[in-house]
Amino acid sequence: AFQTIWGDRDRFVSTYYARYCKDPKSKDWRDWPYLTGDAAVQAEDGYYRILGRIDDVINVSGHRLGTKEIESAAMVCTEVAEAAVVPVNHDIKGKEPDLYIALKPGIEPSDALAKKISDMICEQIGKIAKPRCVWLVKDMPKTRSGKIMRRVLASISNDRDVGDVTTLANPEIVTEIQEMLKKK
Repeated sequence: AFQTIWGDRDRFVSTYYARYCKDPKSKDWRDWPYLTGDAAVQAEDGYYRILGRIDDVINVSGHRLGTKEIESAAMVCTEVAEAAVVPVNHDIKGKEPDLYIALKPGIEPSDALAKKISDMICEQIGKIAKPRCVWLVKDMPKTRSGKIMRRVLASISNDRDVGDVTTLANPEIVTEIQEMLKKK
């Protein structure tokens, strides 16, 4: 027995298991691989590299844009050290991407650089993926293991409470980013 969706076991099975199930009557767990919602690739060295969630998409005017795709397009610019895309609510489009960029050491932030990054995204993906804003930040809010906390950035962009940030390795950056956004 496994967990299910309340009152709709068939939907649960069809969503998570049926696509990959070898034998629906089998009681052997090996016949029941399931959709985790994570994306991964197997590298040449045999190791699997976790890429992130497959549901990390932003619906912009009916177009489903992958956040990783936008981040990768921004990373084409040699000045960019890290990129994080978060959805921002929009009355007409539904959502818009906001882009946070941490620059490589020695690179100074400028409006021209923000435009260059935005233009690169339009060139690589299309104008539909153009960020609402490109925020050039000193650092990203991160966990102690180095994971960018996109939840915090999304809360900042949508002017919501960021919640508990005590687990961040650099909680001071949250206030710095909030103050930067208020100035613009």
